[in-house]
Amino acid sequence: MPSIKTDSLSAFGRLALQLDNDFTELNRLSGQLQRLDIDSESGLEHAVKVLNQFAQHGTSISNGIQDFSRVLQEARAKSEEAAKAVGDRAQEIYLRKQQQNQIREELGKVEANVKAVNARLSGFKKEGRSEFSDKEKIQLREELERINVDLKKYLAEVQAIKTAASAAKFKSVERDAQGLLDALRASSRRVDKVTA
Repeated sequence: MPSIKTDSLSAFGRLALQLDNDFTELNRLSGQLQRLDIDSESGLEHAVKVLNQFAQHGTSISNGIQDFSRVLQEARAKSEEAAKAVGDRAQEIYLRKQQQNQIREELGKVEANVKAVNARLSGFKKEGRSEFSDKEKIQLREELERINVDLKKYLAEVQAIKTAASAAKFKSVERDAQGLLDALRASSRRVDKVTA
């Protein structure tokens, strides 16, 4: 098993590693004590040394557990703090996403209205005839004037949406709004020419 570089470990990891080493040594010393022949004087002396070592590791374990518990409490406090910060940030993200969705939804409504205007315009195409009657020309002119009023209203709405998207730094919505603005301006200019 490769050796663990303690420099790369957190305080939590170093304490856990130290405790693990102390527990391993405690078990080793316990087994050694069981096997020692204490009937001889040298065995007895060696047993006393092993008992002292056992006591030192026991003290080290006791201190290590206290330190480990303290570090664990600190880690838990940091974890709770991080969870709160993430919760707060998640709320900000949620509200920002709602704002983006709302602006995009407003743009979608205007796009739907513009499609409806285009559908009204396509109703004036002549099927198989090249000329409109005088009555149809009057109706067409009146309808184009109404459409032009709608187009100018939609231009104002899209400009407001683009401004809101720009202020909120929603670049994709701002680009979509600019595309719709360009199309609406072009349509409005064409209708202005026809109705002038």
